Amino acid sequence: MLTTQASESCNAQVRLFLKPRHDLDLFFIHFSSLLADKRRKETESDYNAKQSIPYIMLENSPILQHAAKIFTPKIFEKIQKQYLVAESYIIKKLSDNRDDGMIGYLIYMMEDGERSDERVVLVDISTTTLVCECRMFRTLGVLCRHMIKVMRLLGDFGEASMRSIPDHYILKRWTLEAREREVVDVDGSVGPSAPSENDAGKGIAMRYRETTAMLNQLAMNMSMADEKDYNKWMGVLKKVCNEANKALSKTITSEDRRSVPITGLTLKEKSNPRRHGKERYKSTNEKERRRKKREYRKRMKSIEVVTADDTAHSDGHLSDLDDNIAQWL
Repeated sequence: MLTTQASESCNAQVRLFLKPRHDLDLFFIHFSSLLADKRRKETESDYNAKQSIPYIMLENSPILQHAAKIFTPKIFEKIQKQYLVAESYIIKKLSDNRDDGMIGYLIYMMEDGERSDERVVLVDISTTTLVCECRMFRTLGVLCRHMIKVMRLLGDFGEASMRSIPDHYILKRWTLEAREREVVDVDGSVGPSAPSENDAGKGIAMRYRETTAMLNQLAMNMSMADEKDYNKWMGVLKKVCNEANKALSKTITSEDRRSVPITGLTLKEKSNPRRHGKERYKSTNEKERRRKKREYRKRMKSIEVVTADDTAHSDGHLSDLDDNIAQWL
């Protein structure tokens, strides 16, 4: 998704709850409602994805069966669409005398007697690696029709590793268990690490993300439980939280809370530090309303002037008519 598309999507969601006339108190109240609504929809989506089975158009396809078990419904629909489109493509094997040992395949579609969407896919069967010229997987993280066409061909010829999607083509963020996995840092480490003095903020942020992810998953499961189980585990959770807060409060001092360095933040200098006049600054909406009012008043004045001129002109015609009638009497 482009940056502008993400911004417009976010703005459209915010407009449902927030209005320009809201003061600061109403802003926080409605913003909390917005977050609650987003969390509710996310919980419903997770529940529906785990409790329902997506419709597989080709039930005998091992690739689609594998994708339906691991991917979210939205991503599965994209993969199934690519799979169905690949039905109309033609595949030809190229020369396999490459230095890197990969085999090349030419995939294309025939339209009006001409080739279209012609791509080359390189395959290394020993490592189940596929590289396509369209680079759809690099862009979206979803297998393209050309790679699926090659996987189907190799799977039909007995390559068991190509009858399902290889693990390195399954991105965790598109799977049903994406929120249940352990938080992995960019360097591949799992769990909190001991940060250095110059890296204290990173360690705290990573531990915060891990704790938040775990509690979010717990909140989702408890919200879907029945009343009896909910009350049972809520009591356990309160007890554990109270004990943890008491124990941690003894080891965390006020100095520790202020020990995380905040870098990269500077105050923006005012472009015009001095204000001219005593009037307050007007918002864009207020300026627009005032401009429309001024235009409306101008139009009304012009209408009144035209009406007055027409009335005077008609009165003059009536007086001339009366004089002519008096001459004939």
